Amino acid sequence: MSRRESFAVQLDNHRRTSQRRGSTYAQRLSLAEQVGSATDEVTAPFTSTFAPGEMRQLALVAHNHMKPAMKQFIETYSEILKKFRITGTQTTMKMCKSLWGEDDPAIHYGLTCTSGPLGGDAQIAALMCVEDLGGIIFFVDPLSAHPHQADIDSLLRLANCGNIIVCPNPASASSMMHTLRCALLKGDSARGMIPSFFETLESPAVEEYKHQQAVALANVIKGNSPSAPAPQAAEPPKEVAKSVSFGTEKSVSFGEPAPVEEEKKKKEVADISQTTIDRALMGQSMMFSDERLQALLAVESDDDSDDDEEEGSSVEDAPTAKVSKGLFGIKTSSTKKSRGRMGLKKLGKSVRNLIIKD
Repeated sequence: MSRRESFAVQLDNHRRTSQRRGSTYAQRLSLAEQVGSATDEVTAPFTSTFAPGEMRQLALVAHNHMKPAMKQFIETYSEILKKFRITGTQTTMKMCKSLWGEDDPAIHYGLTCTSGPLGGDAQIAALMCVEDLGGIIFFVDPLSAHPHQADIDSLLRLANCGNIIVCPNPASASSMMHTLRCALLKGDSARGMIPSFFETLESPAVEEYKHQQAVALANVIKGNSPSAPAPQAAEPPKEVAKSVSFGTEKSVSFGEPAPVEEEKKKKEVADISQTTIDRALMGQSMMFSDERLQALLAVESDDDSDDDEEEGSSVEDAPTAKVSKGLFGIKTSSTKKSRGRMGLKKLGKSVRNLIIKD
């Protein structure tokens, strides 16, 4: 028997032996009657021992496909919801005002936020930050993509940080209505049933986070940040001997071998390839058509071949101590001019000639 078949058999046996699952129509009908009876009991008229202004706001939010369910929820539990200062996004607040009216002095409306994709969820999160939000009834659509998903995640994350009541679906919201009604009836002795409507709470993880922040701040004040590397002892300066040879200045440190000439040439070529002259030439080449660029490159290749014939196999560098200018007046300091730099200068002159001719 495969693993998948084994799981299917176990699931089928669980369904057969379960006594709580309404497998027949009569059982499902009986469960529906019990739910209706409990709903009628919790939605009966009552007097709250707390005024709406004594508690923090209760937010009602629903995504587009969940708005019909939110409207039905508001109609069913209006007797409880009207005891709070209700806040929410624009559409949800319009539902409440159309059902309850706007002129009833017993009803205290909270902040009317804008639509969710336009910042409504962020406004509700801001209420949490200013300690004026006690709970959120948020009917989330789990089967649709939302353009403001970042705002939704931020709202739910901050709700967890503040440890406030969150009901993300109709089942949890309906169960919460029983708790809210009981707390409103009992008064001060039942504040602990809905503490987020009276006090500022926080997640257990917040305490550890604040401790880490305090440690980091203390390290910064002391000057030894944990993220910064440990300071190393400065090495004593090395003595340098200078000698002048054929107009060039060479520096050799005591106790170390002199640099190899080939490595110096490789480094010099690498420096040339990284200069602003190369980048200027690359940008300038985009200003010419393909025909002109090919002609320019052909002229440059002829110049290089002539240089090769004249110089032969000699690769000596011409010493100089001047500061040379690049293609567009960009100054590049150097102590030598290598063959690569001479070639770039010729290429720059060719480009200038074409610009002047045009």
